[in-house]
Amino acid sequence: MDLGFGPEHRLLTPAQFKNVFDGATCKASGPNLLLLARHNSQAQARLGLVIAKKNVRHAVDRNKVKRIARESFRHHRAELDHLDIVVLARKGLGELDNAALHVLFQDMWRRLNKAADKYNRTRNSGPPSSNA
Repeated sequence: MDLGFGPEHRLLTPAQFKNVFDGATCKASGPNLLLLARHNSQAQARLGLVIAKKNVRHAVDRNKVKRIARESFRHHRAELDHLDIVVLARKGLGELDNAALHVLFQDMWRRLNKAADKYNRTRNSGPPSSNA
């Protein structure tokens, strides 16, 4: 299993972020974190991080959150196929220690995967067509 985090696994351009913000098909929300996701046509999941200074005051804390988010994403990427994901920090996220952040991200990936599965089921089992 490839655990790299190359450019093909990242949202890089403002247009890619805008696509997720404007057309999010599933989300996972917690008190310190919001994950928005949209299905993509890529072969793998991609991650974008929005860790605002307003919500995580200190640079060392912002960097810690981003590092742990990337690491956790790399380990859970196989479960999140074909999703563009944006992680949005909320107030208080920088105050969590490393262990709490790992647990939080693990739970958020699970919840996002569950929401994506639910979206796929409702999309694929739409109303029956009446072609009589």
